[in-house]
Amino acid sequence: MAGDQIKVDYDRLAELRDNLQFAVEVMSRETESGIDIAFAVGDARLGSAANEFRNSWDKHRLDIRERLEWLRDSVANIHEQFSSVDAELAKGLQAPPAKSAGPNIPKAV
Repeated sequence: MAGDQIKVDYDRLAELRDNLQFAVEVMSRETESGIDIAFAVGDARLGSAANEFRNSWDKHRLDIRERLEWLRDSVANIHEQFSSVDAELAKGLQAPPAKSAGPNIPKAV
């Protein structure tokens, strides 16, 4: 199938990997403690509610972070593998096959 081609934009893959890394970093941060929120707004009940939310959110946050790490690592691996294959194929295109020094005369049997 002559019309089928793979086109890889290495810059976009690197950008995606970087964006996923940023998302991992965001998901790794803890939210403010309920005490900080209660102090900021002057309401202990709001601080308690924030703590309850944070405790239930942490499990989901950590799960999301693990999935983002897997995606980031997968994108990095895809980038690396395509780059490697691309480099090997390019070597084959740049180096012409070695020619023999003499004429190609068939040997008698």
